[in-house]
Amino acid sequence: MTIRVKRWEPENLIFWLARGKPIARRNLVLSIMALHLNFNIWMMWSMVVVNLPAVGFAMSRQQQFLLVSIPPLTGALMRIIYSSVWSWTGGGIWLGVSTLFLLIPAFGVGHVVQDISTPFPVLLLIAACCGIGGGASSSHLANTSLFFPKAQKGLAMGLNAGIGNLGVSVAQLLIPLAITLPLFGVLAGDAQIWNRGNAIYPVWLQNAGYIWIAPILLVSVLCFIYTHDLPKLRLTPRDQWLMMKERHTWAICLLYMGTYGTFLGLAAAFPLLARTLFPLYDATPYLFVGPMLAALSRPFGGWCGDRIGGGIAVIACYAVLVLGTVGVIISLPGTGSAGSFWLFLGMCQFLFLAAGVGNGAAYQLAPKVFILEAGQERHSRNETLAEAYQRGTRRGTAAMSVSSVMAAVGAFFIPETFGHSFERWGSFLPAFVLFLLFYLLCATIAWHNYARAGAQLRC
Repeated sequence: MTIRVKRWEPENLIFWLARGKPIARRNLVLSIMALHLNFNIWMMWSMVVVNLPAVGFAMSRQQQFLLVSIPPLTGALMRIIYSSVWSWTGGGIWLGVSTLFLLIPAFGVGHVVQDISTPFPVLLLIAACCGIGGGASSSHLANTSLFFPKAQKGLAMGLNAGIGNLGVSVAQLLIPLAITLPLFGVLAGDAQIWNRGNAIYPVWLQNAGYIWIAPILLVSVLCFIYTHDLPKLRLTPRDQWLMMKERHTWAICLLYMGTYGTFLGLAAAFPLLARTLFPLYDATPYLFVGPMLAALSRPFGGWCGDRIGGGIAVIACYAVLVLGTVGVIISLPGTGSAGSFWLFLGMCQFLFLAAGVGNGAAYQLAPKVFILEAGQERHSRNETLAEAYQRGTRRGTAAMSVSSVMAAVGAFFIPETFGHSFERWGSFLPAFVLFLLFYLLCATIAWHNYARAGAQLRC
């Protein structure tokens, strides 16, 4: 089983160099592997849903957007549980256990897509099961942050989340290829007939779930054998409730929700969005590019937060998100205009890139803000530096959990907003205008709290 650690002092330079650094790196690598699989599972449903009508499932466009919005919603709910349970079981043990949970949606998706008579409520249930993959960020990232000293938390969490988030891109790249091949022969079931327009060919949609089973089993075993359990932090729902009363928790929640919600929500909705706006173009070869840019750029956002300040980095990212959204609006089809697919595609990649950098910059604010605040308060509380650091770490970890939950809720609202906008106005323009206004609000919050010269917690 996992290795238990009784003493952990990452801010002690001698301890860090002699013992802490190699242990922290090993756990970071295993956490990245596990989180990557969680994102594979979380986003595989968006690639399944876009193909369901072509193999015979009867559903409206609004139902399709609802199906792709359910995994982010249930992922947010799972994060409420995941955000504290890891601190009781041990971070390493939880890495292994939570990875095994991914077998539920992997088998579930592989089974239901083979029967076109599957009732819509059952499809909603399977969509909800895919949300299991969304819970991991709140536990994996919080656990990983404890292994590293404050000066390296931003980059470590950026690497963990960035390469983990790359699971979205990998799923959108591999699934279109996997469903075209009989990878598992008769063990996986018969092929379905994919039919849209003049294109008719066999597909094995069940492979979208089954291809992850072997990696899930392998990574869970590695986590059980090689990870470390630090001294238990024992977070409780009360810790999160107390942090929800803090003004800075909500500020960080909004900043992270705007960036992470854009990345994940746009990744979930993009296949349907592109097919609805530009039906004459096949966007499938480009689906993985945006999520890949977001995932790979997230560590850079954490690095920027460590070097130039989280507040400044976040403002810069929101400025780019505003410009990208304006570009998308210009590219949309309208009355008397067919729009520009290539401008739309390019601007969406621009949004993904800015959201990825913003993810890393915004998320590393939580531990730093509350450790800095604890340091400012330690004299009035008669605390030692070590006691203030411990209190700030606990508060920052709880705030990270809250912001992680809210960010996943944001990813639910983006596909839902697209669906309602199209249903009510027959256009996605109102949705993009709403997102534009939200980005401007977030930039203002970041400037006021963490970037202006007089900000108490400028960081």
